[in-house]
Amino acid sequence: MDPDTFAEQKPLTDAAVAVFQSDDLPLTRAAIIARSGLDGATFDRHFDTPDDALTAFYDLLVPQYRLIAASTEGFDAFSLEERLGAFHYILLDGLGEQRAFVQATFDTAVRRRSTFRADVRAVHRALFTSADVPNTNQLVTGLWPVHAVMTEITFALVRQWTGDDSPDQQTTTALVDKLVAFVAELVTFGGVQRGVDLAWYVVQADLLGLKRLPLIGRWFG
Repeated sequence: MDPDTFAEQKPLTDAAVAVFQSDDLPLTRAAIIARSGLDGATFDRHFDTPDDALTAFYDLLVPQYRLIAASTEGFDAFSLEERLGAFHYILLDGLGEQRAFVQATFDTAVRRRSTFRADVRAVHRALFTSADVPNTNQLVTGLWPVHAVMTEITFALVRQWTGDDSPDQQTTTALVDKLVAFVAELVTFGGVQRGVDLAWYVVQADLLGLKRLPLIGRWFG
């Protein structure tokens, strides 16, 4: 998503959330437009219904992360741990803009209508197949079940955050720090690649005398 599109959609989405939470306003196109300060043409350019504008709160979270990452100098040079941590913190900051709304809707149809789950999974796929991850490790980290599991872990963190009443949700912050450090170390562990390289060299150099075995000898031949 380009910055201009985000800049137009965000006020409309925030307005939709405010109207949704209001006790005296129905969620209508007119109410959202009036609250956002934008015009009807802008609304119609991005949304078909008021519910679309409401759901877009979740749709915009990952694009917001990507825009922040793209505008952060040297972000691509960050370690995997730093980028994984940044993703989760930017995500929680975005959710924190409307915490009461998230607490009320994260596990309801409002969130499930969004592209949020697929977008989070795409971020994990990009992180776990980046140059930081050894090629051998990517035989596992590049698989969709790994991204799906990490997405569910991210969702579990969000649910923890919605119920976290510690000051500034410090309990969730500490959990994110520990989880990100563990996952990054696991994903980038170089022992697998080195083990494969060593095993290949041992076989090629026949240090174990495997070529003397009839079947293996014929295979090498």
